[in-house]
Amino acid sequence: MKKIWMLWALALLLMASCHGGDSQQTARIDGMEFDSIVADTTIRLVADDGQSPTCHIRLNIQYAKGGKEAEALNDSLIHGGLLVPDYLALGKDRLSMQTAIDSFIKRYAADYLKDYAPLYRQDKEHAGSYMCEYVVNTSTRNGRDNVVNYVAETYMYGGGAHGTHQTIARNINPKTGHMLQLSDVFVPGYEQGLSDKIVEGICRIFDAENLDQLREQVIFEGVTPYPTDNFVLGKDDITFIYVEDEIAPHAAGEISVSIAYSDLDNLLKRE
Repeated sequence: MKKIWMLWALALLLMASCHGGDSQQTARIDGMEFDSIVADTTIRLVADDGQSPTCHIRLNIQYAKGGKEAEALNDSLIHGGLLVPDYLALGKDRLSMQTAIDSFIKRYAADYLKDYAPLYRQDKEHAGSYMCEYVVNTSTRNGRDNVVNYVAETYMYGGGAHGTHQTIARNINPKTGHMLQLSDVFVPGYEQGLSDKIVEGICRIFDAENLDQLREQVIFEGVTPYPTDNFVLGKDDITFIYVEDEIAPHAAGEISVSIAYSDLDNLLKRE
């Protein structure tokens, strides 16, 4: 049976991937264009058991085309933690986007088979607990100073009462492929001032007057407010995205707060 699992995992690489998948938004950069790779794969936990649970993986990944600059941008994306688990983070080799996606799917499937199959064999009465789904849809847009905003909308389910939705955002200089951090955008010592602005924005969303009232709603409860590194540098504002369960209970969902650059003037670096 172990041999069957190995052959099944290997067969993933032969399953259909196609270019040109539709995405909701696509950035426009001179000398560069964006295409997408779509991979849609279902792995049965035990290949010869037609009743066994499955893992469904669907990826719609935008990538850049257009010479060295596009290759550098794609390299940042591949190693930028957009796919979870981040199998590719430590790799040093520059891979094509197709090779990176194939590698991720193969590893994800292998881990599913390794971790879930022994449990399912001992607990077939609860087969639903071993169902798995992983879906990622990506989009790009033009942000501040023509930075490329790259956004991945992710859904993950691995058994249990509910799945998890996450929005993961990255901001990339298309000329260099450099992935911008908060320290690239804000002056040294920005943390407290920016945190205060974020709290003000979240207070408006939840009809609270201050941090204490937010904490009464179990937002930032027991946590010092902080600017997340999951952000989008828009043309007119910056949006900070706190994923499910990060600063509030799961029922609150994802919390996003946008702050106009005009309200951050003393914190922003000058070009």
